[in-house]
Amino acid sequence: MHEQSSDSQSIPNVFTITYWGVTGTLTTPLRAMEVTDKLIGALHYLIERDRLADLRSGPDLEANLRRRIEEELPFHLRSSYGGNTTCVEVQTPDALLILDCGSGFRELGVALAVRWQAPNAERTAHVLVTHAHIDHIYATPYFLPYYDPENHFTIYGSPQTLHNLSVLFDPQSEMSRRYFPPTFEQMKALKEFRPILPGSAFPIGSTQIRTHPLMHPGGCLAYRLENAGRVFVFATDHEQVEMPDHGLAEFARGADLFYTEGQYTRGEYEGRDPIGNSPALPRQGWGHSTIEACVATAVAAGVRELHLGHRDPARSDEDIARLEVSLRQLLREELRRAGRAEDSCRARIVHEGLVVRC
Repeated sequence: MHEQSSDSQSIPNVFTITYWGVTGTLTTPLRAMEVTDKLIGALHYLIERDRLADLRSGPDLEANLRRRIEEELPFHLRSSYGGNTTCVEVQTPDALLILDCGSGFRELGVALAVRWQAPNAERTAHVLVTHAHIDHIYATPYFLPYYDPENHFTIYGSPQTLHNLSVLFDPQSEMSRRYFPPTFEQMKALKEFRPILPGSAFPIGSTQIRTHPLMHPGGCLAYRLENAGRVFVFATDHEQVEMPDHGLAEFARGADLFYTEGQYTRGEYEGRDPIGNSPALPRQGWGHSTIEACVATAVAAGVRELHLGHRDPARSDEDIARLEVSLRQLLREELRRAGRAEDSCRARIVHEGLVVRC
């Protein structure tokens, strides 16, 4: 990670983590009016602070504008948290791991197709699928590297998840081509499918991986990656019915980076508060957690950094920015209750394109 607590500074970073998709449930591209509103908001912010008056036309104007925007505008005005669903790339010292195949998986595929054109590129990757809900697998047939027989992919998932993928993509399946034209027959780079069970452990290169069952309709797996003293835990799509969630806290114990999902606030989860323009509805049993529960579990686990993803698609970038302020305040309060220093754990809501190291 970019910032580390003092007890981890002597251990070098081993994981490079890139978020290609962090939205939950549905893809949410910015609408035309949202782009306009963002431009107006950015200009208003800079003009109010008299930060444009000194700029002049000339060969350096674009560079000066870019610097002013990047250095002075809050993130939600100068960029976007993104609208692609879950896909996370993890580069380890000796292997490329991919977590989930939401719509961000397509974006990663475009990047890999270019990256792997380099001479002597290692064209091998391991895809770890958490579960087969559509927002976590629906970029599977749109992933360009799957169609190049020179590439080598192994897919890991629970037996049920692998079965569900076969139902959709096995050319012999009754459901073949019902939802997607391609089948596994065209995806020549898929060399192996490996079933894994909750609680299992296995290596990929020098990285040791453990799994943990999550509470989500149809089942879901969390993954704990350990290498050279560093730990990254990926636990998306989980409903924490206790605060903290003791099972998940034990699984994430001492992690350098703990990614999980807090799709709702407590008020939204219990049906007291709306989300964006969506009506207030009770959401118990939907398989997703509250931010309050995620914070409590992260502090109980003693993790060094908490990343929240799988954001609700009804939220705007401005909504997420406000929610991130609340997240950090909740974390400060929980750390104080636990008798821990405020800088012993950090938290953020991740955005598409974010790259961190741990």
